[in-house]
Parts: sequence; C-alpha cells; structure tokens
Amino acid sequence: MKARTAESDAERQALAATWQACLQAGQRCLAAGRPDDAIPHLRLANYLQPGHVPIVLTLAIAWLRAGHADKALACFDEGLCLDPAELQAQHGRGLALDALDEREEALAAFRAVTAASRDAWPSWQSIADITPDEAERIHAIDQAADALVRLCTSGQPAARLFTTCTAALLDAHRGRVAATFIADNASRFPDAATVHDCLARARYETGDFREAFRQKQGAVSQRGGQEPERPPARFSPDAAVGALRGIGEILDAAGIPFFLAAGTLLGFYRSGQPLPYDRDVDIGILAGPDQLIDIARTIRDHSGLMLARRARPGDRYFALTFKGIGVDTFLYEPSGDALHCRLGRLAGDVAWRFTPFRLKTASFNGATWPIPDNPERYLAETYGPGWQKPDQGFASVISSPALYQVDPYTRAYYAISRADKALRQGDSVKAGALLRQSPVRVALARPGDEGRLPAGQADITAPWGEEHLDPGSRN
Repeated sequence: MKARTAESDAERQALAATWQACLQAGQRCLAAGRPDDAIPHLRLANYLQPGHVPIVLTLAIAWLRAGHADKALACFDEGLCLDPAELQAQHGRGLALDALDEREEALAAFRAVTAASRDAWPSWQSIADITPDEAERIHAIDQAADALVRLCTSGQPAARLFTTCTAALLDAHRGRVAATFIADNASRFPDAATVHDCLARARYETGDFREAFRQKQGAVSQRGGQEPERPPARFSPDAAVGALRGIGEILDAAGIPFFLAAGTLLGFYRSGQPLPYDRDVDIGILAGPDQLIDIARTIRDHSGLMLARRARPGDRYFALTFKGIGVDTFLYEPSGDALHCRLGRLAGDVAWRFTPFRLKTASFNGATWPIPDNPERYLAETYGPGWQKPDQGFASVISSPALYQVDPYTRAYYAISRADKALRQGDSVKAGALLRQSPVRVALARPGDEGRLPAGQADITAPWGEEHLDPGSRN
C-alpha cells in the first residue's frame, strides 16, 4: 500500500510539472508574439489540468490573438462558468464579441466589468473605442484616466503603467495634468528616455512646441546607443488600394465627398497606386462654404472603424486603421480665397494652405477615383516644383511649400520625432534627411560614446531640463 501511494504521489507531481511546463511554454510564445505556436502547448495544458482558470484564460487569449474569435469566446465563457466573478474573462469575452462584430453584446460585457470595478481601465478604454454614443465615449475616456491615476498612486505599480497613464491623460485632453504627473513620478517611469518622450507629448498638447522639441531631443539622446527595433511590416500598395475602396464606400454612403490626397495622389499620379515606400494612405474631404461635416460621427457609428481616443467632434484630422492599413483623413475647408487643412486646433500647429479646387474623377489602372481638378498644381503646392522626382526623405509636415503659419519649433519637433523613428528602425540615412529639413538646428551626441547621430545644422548644447521656455508655436 505504501508503495502504491508513493507511486501515485510521483505520478501527480510529474503531471503537475507537465501541465505547468506547457502553460509556461504557451505564455512564452504569447509574449514573443506567436499565438499560433502557443495554442498547442495551452491545449495540452488544458487537457492535463482541466478546469484550471489561468490555463483556460491564457488559451482564450491565444485563440483571440490568432484570429479565432469564436474559439476565444467559448474559452472565455468557460472561464466565467468556472468563476463568474473573473473580470478578466468578462473583459476577454467583450473583446471576442467585438471581433465577431457583436457590438452591443461586447459593450454589455465591458460595462459589466466597470460596474464591478471602477479601476478596470482596459474595459473603460474598450467602451470608449466601440460605443456609438459620444457622451459615453468621453465619460469612459475620463474614467480610464482617473482609474490609472489611482492605480499609479497606490501600491507598487509596474513602471510601464506610468507611461500608460500619461497616454490616458492626454487622451482625456489633460495635457497640463499629464506634465505635472510625469514630473512628480519621473523616477518611476521605465527609463529617462520614456520620461522625455512623455513630457514632449504633454508639452506639445498644451501648445508649448519649443519645450516639446527640447524634450524630444532629450529622449533621442538618451536612446542614442540602443539597438534598432524590429522593422515595421512591409507596406502593401495592393492592400492599401483595397482599404481605400472600403473607406471610400463608407464615406460615399455618408454623403461625404472625398478625394485622393497628398502622398497617395502622388503615388497614383506616378504609377497608378500608392507609393511603395509609404506607410499609410491619405484621403482628403472637401467641405463646401458653411458646410459642417461630422467626420467623427461617421467613424464612431461604423463598426469597422475606430475613433482614436484623443479625437473629438470638430477635429480636422483623423488617423484611422482600416483592414490593417493606416488611413490619414484630412478636412479641407474654404477660408477666404484659399482652402485650409490642419492637424490640430492650436495656433502654430501644422496647417497647410492651398489654392481652391473642385473635384473630378480620373482613371488609374482601370479604377476611377476622385482627385483635385488641377492635380499638378495641388501636388506642386504640396511638394514643390520638383514633385515628380522621388524623394523618400521628404516630409510635408516639415518642408511643404503649402505650410501656413506653422511655428518653426512645431516643424522641428516633427523632424526630430520622425528621425527618431527612422533611427529606431535602423535607417540612419532617412533620419539624417529628416533632421536636415528642420528649421531649428539639431545635432545630438550619443551619451557615453564619441559617436553622433545624423546631424542637422549645428549643435544644441543647452541642457534638456533648463528653464521653462516661452511657448512657440503636433502628430
């Protein structure tokens, strides 16, 4: 009898070690961004240890990330049957339902989580992302920011939560509160570069473009010696055309006149499709005199589109993702004897001024698209007289001839921000081209070595934390 008992204990220990090893292997695959590889490990763990909530929820997350929302929903429902008070399962259920285009049921799941816990900031943010009601959306954005502030001021939160809290405060349009929060908690952020990055965004949102530029310099200098990040997924012109067609159908159904704009028009005019080295597509929306076009409502009401949390009704620029493709949407409005287009509402932010135009249709590769009635003039105003010559380093937010009343520190902020992104992707040539377009002199030394990042026009030697500078004249 004693021998049999010892043998049973050994079998149970081996079985426990096996399911734990499977769970850990699945978690490692998920952390590495490989949900398909995680699923076999997690299914085996679930077979060896059935009814164990952590395994069930981890498997549900893997199914969801692998694009199998129906199987994820079944797992989240199983988790709720095992533990009806498990809020992570309820939140995951909402995510799966949203992926299945069941918006109202998804909202009900997220609302159930926030009713049970006011600090459930991911569920508040999910409500903001999918609700068609603007008042509920703004309330959810505010509640998410409040919840994150509470979590950051109690216990020992992870460093990354302070970065998330800063973003939530900026989504709630509390730029000055965000700047104070960063300054008060600087030592608790992941690193000095992240502090500078967050301060740069906060200062930009309050219109202090000069200080935003200086803080961004601090971030780039702190990051100087880091290894490049993984390059982004390759841009697919064919997929971009599909996204353009889909967005066009949505805007047509809403009675909103759109056209191919900026770099997308440039690509179609050159080769009949978006530029192969682009990173998104550009759509213009042409407003008539005294015409109010509610782009935010059109985006919010469509289940296939998501309004950025920082966006508000009345904005003139919206960044979307549709079918995996970034879509920049710009409103062109008549003002005096010109058409104006801008990114933000603050004086000195990025804005362009164009000669008025109407729309016409043009055929590219057998498809018909709306474009400005004088496309050559529009492209020359956007990119200069050499618009027909490819220039992958050109950035219209920094160097377009159409820029109108833009603070030089705004342009410098974009130059260094985009150069920073290029450097992190390992493209120092593009970074140098962007920095050379800055109207403010830029040269940044890597901390701790004798190397230099791609230089602009000259050194800036003032320390990053120096006295507060007067606001100058955003992404």
